[in-house]
Amino acid sequence: MYAYLTLLNGPQAGATFPLDPRRKNCIGRGSDCDVVLEDPLSSRRHILVAQEEGAWWVRDLASRNGAYVNGQKIDEAQLAEGNTLRIGSTEFAFHLSRQVPPDAAPRDVNVTQTLVRDQEVAGAEAGDLAIAALGDAEHVQDFLTLYQLSIRLLGCDDPDEVIDISLEQLQTRAHAAITGFLWVGDDGRLRPKRVIPDDDAVMVTLSRSLTDLVCQQGRAVWVAEVSAASETDSLAHYADAICVPLRHAGATMGAIHLYLERGRFQPSDLEFTISLAHIVSAALVRARKQARLQAEHRRLADKSGSFDELIGDSPPMRQLKEKVARVARTTGCVLVRGESGAGKELVARAIHRLSPRADRPLLSVNCAAIPSELMESQLFGHVKGAFTSAESDHRGWFQQADSGTLFLDEVGEMTLEGQAKLLRILEGHPFLQVGGSKEINVDVRVIAATNRDLREFVREKKFREDLYYRLSVFELHIPPLRDRGEDIERLVEFFLDHFRRQHGRPGLAVSKEARQKLLTYHWPGNVRQLRNVIDSAVVLADGDEIVPDDLGLRDVGGELDSLRLDVWEPRLIAEALKRTGNQVPAAAELLGVSRATLYRKIDEYKIARS
Repeated sequence: MYAYLTLLNGPQAGATFPLDPRRKNCIGRGSDCDVVLEDPLSSRRHILVAQEEGAWWVRDLASRNGAYVNGQKIDEAQLAEGNTLRIGSTEFAFHLSRQVPPDAAPRDVNVTQTLVRDQEVAGAEAGDLAIAALGDAEHVQDFLTLYQLSIRLLGCDDPDEVIDISLEQLQTRAHAAITGFLWVGDDGRLRPKRVIPDDDAVMVTLSRSLTDLVCQQGRAVWVAEVSAASETDSLAHYADAICVPLRHAGATMGAIHLYLERGRFQPSDLEFTISLAHIVSAALVRARKQARLQAEHRRLADKSGSFDELIGDSPPMRQLKEKVARVARTTGCVLVRGESGAGKELVARAIHRLSPRADRPLLSVNCAAIPSELMESQLFGHVKGAFTSAESDHRGWFQQADSGTLFLDEVGEMTLEGQAKLLRILEGHPFLQVGGSKEINVDVRVIAATNRDLREFVREKKFREDLYYRLSVFELHIPPLRDRGEDIERLVEFFLDHFRRQHGRPGLAVSKEARQKLLTYHWPGNVRQLRNVIDSAVVLADGDEIVPDDLGLRDVGGELDSLRLDVWEPRLIAEALKRTGNQVPAAAELLGVSRATLYRKIDEYKIARS
């Protein structure tokens, strides 16, 4: 009967190892064993398998991790056909056969990986090198190197750049021939992602058992590899490798690998690499998060058709852009006025982008969307227990925008209590959160916007006069789309190009009749309405052209095109002046307003009197 072992796991699974009945067969990591393992969890001399009185026996040689037969830990056991034998993380099946066993694996392997040291990578390790730096000159230099690396990585938003900088620094410090970043593949193996030099990726390999140590157990390993160049070469080629996992939230993201062709690494090289791995893990997580946010921002921007630049070159828009550029360099509050949909938030973003605060946050708040009873809480924050539903502390918009810019849209809808707090902030005073007792100071530039007449609100006691003058240090008026002439066609082309790509209709065009209708329409909803009209027309168009029926624009004959007062007021004033022969007192009486109000409205809407 022939006896042999079949390897059940690892890259050489299926290999067979004949057992000699005339001697004791030793299995372990030692080079003098009959079967040499690449398993770091096995001992150098782990077990003996021998035939005694016609039966095969296995004996554990006081190994570190024990030996198991059919899952049961043993000191000595008799083997039978089909028994499984586990040594460390390596599993064999024991077989007896009347026939010669299949081709056997070589007993002497050309390359073995011997574990010099393995060390758990935990949060506490990050401080070990810093403590040691206090009394060791070599560690002082390592500490400074890691500090400089941290500063460099703080400025990196590209994950690939984080890896490249770290590998180059590590290669210089450890004098390694090869450094690499390995990622965990779907099969759980570590695979080279970035290797320096590029053509040496084949050298960056680990055995399956060492991979399990790094990936599953999160341990850094220092491996000595021994290989023979040829059967006649008496000089062995020694090489060291260090592999340290990059851990985050209890999982392995990848690993850093160093390879030394000749000589030996030092314990300080392993310590340095572990400390560097902590820094790289944090930098890589941050860079990947930043990359995801940028990709998501681009996706949302592409989907929504939003744009950051003020599109248009008509005289009113050129004048507005010039004012925006001048106002952006100042520090005072800005009041942006214009009809709904004209682009007030777009102007606010342009001011912020051109200001010294461009690298800090810009937050937008629609005051009209906040219930009056929650206005103060949302803007200025509240403490836990301030009111029934205040289950935790809340930082208001002003605290979140500290050092940046806060855009308050529809500021006329703010409550009088909120207006009082806003005035104090704009005057440089601290404020209290709702229910709080600690004063809070913030540095926020406020850009307010409204489509209402705040001066009328002041007269009606709905808006504080002192706040109005504080907000309107600089006042910008956005022209309605109907007054922007050739800009309409530019915006049509811009939105058409965007929605053709978004909806997969690159060849879609606009018919001459539809284009004419777009250019002559008065656009009461301004740019927002134009955007939505083009979006729906691209979807609804049946053929290769957008026709007038696809535009969804109502015929204004006999039908109200808008219910907005600021749309109808100039029309009614013009009609009253026409009927009274441009006599303001008579027109005021016809409209039911005072002469002073009518004069102010004529100036506000720039109504010409012939």
